[in-house]
Amino acid sequence: MSQVKIAYLEISGRMTGKTERLAEMASELAAQGRTVIFVVWSPRAVLDLGCRHPGLLVIADGQPLPAGVDPETAVWFYDEFDYLKSAVVRPGAYYSTTPRYLRVAGEPAADKDVLLQLLEANGYRYDRYVMPPYISSDGQFYREHRLNRTPEQFRMHMFGEFLS
Repeated sequence: MSQVKIAYLEISGRMTGKTERLAEMASELAAQGRTVIFVVWSPRAVLDLGCRHPGLLVIADGQPLPAGVDPETAVWFYDEFDYLKSAVVRPGAYYSTTPRYLRVAGEPAADKDVLLQLLEANGYRYDRYVMPPYISSDGQFYREHRLNRTPEQFRMHMFGEFLS
């Protein structure tokens, strides 16, 4: 079992509030004076999250840290980590994602499969949220996405499933 202990792991479907939950946790730590590095998938997401949560150091995937920021003492947050090229398992870090692809249960994992490494580091536990009722109450959102996705894509994107 992994010796690294992470702080938080969430694997949920789309539109379930993952980014906002992660940003609220990060903002609490920043308010306590901690240096928080919040990694997102795109420069556009940097602008959006940075405006809504000004106390966070938000960087795009692969972007270098500003001078003077110590990566070893900072608390790291990875949003949509399964899509990030720079995501690594870090002690005390926080992670959330919608699965990028289905893994096949019982088959060897890729060496660089961060999702499976994080599961091990977190004792094979993770949080999973489903879509809030105000989005899915009439079922239309699910019906539309079911029509436009394969069954596997639907389960991954709507319910956060990652094993087949």
